[in-house]
Amino acid sequence: MTLLFKRFFLFVLLFVGVFVEGILAQNQQGKASYYHKNLSGKKTYSGERYNSYLFTAAHRKYPMGTWLEITNIQSGIKSYVRVNDRGPHQKRLLIDVSFSAAKELGIVGAGIAPVHIRPLDDADLRDTLLSFLQKRDSLILKEHPYTVYVKKAKKKKKSKKKKKKMR
Repeated sequence: MTLLFKRFFLFVLLFVGVFVEGILAQNQQGKASYYHKNLSGKKTYSGERYNSYLFTAAHRKYPMGTWLEITNIQSGIKSYVRVNDRGPHQKRLLIDVSFSAAKELGIVGAGIAPVHIRPLDDADLRDTLLSFLQKRDSLILKEHPYTVYVKKAKKKKKSKKKKKKMR
């Protein structure tokens, strides 16, 4: 009985692993939005701080650190981002990208755009592309360390009470 149970358990694990890997390897199409600059400095799911200048993204299913090629379907412009957060929290959206990636894709004006997402595998991430993407991010971090945008508090006006003259 135990040998049969072990074999069944191994089969289930292999099936689930292949099924999940198949889902993650698929190209996806949907709508993308972006993180605003005001969120700079907030912690992401991976523990990093959000930097609006880095090319990062939030996706519900791709593992942290996965590189994605995102193509704006309307314009054909491509951008490469790294998954470092979970989201988006709206079901109608497929992915949230950083502000810099949104500018590159042309999403900033519209706010939302249809995109095609393709995960990059090891063959795509050979030495040249991976080193380019890592150098790009390190140069951006040197030039723009994450900054926190703080909204200035508005000063409250003191209300002037008119004193009534007593006769």
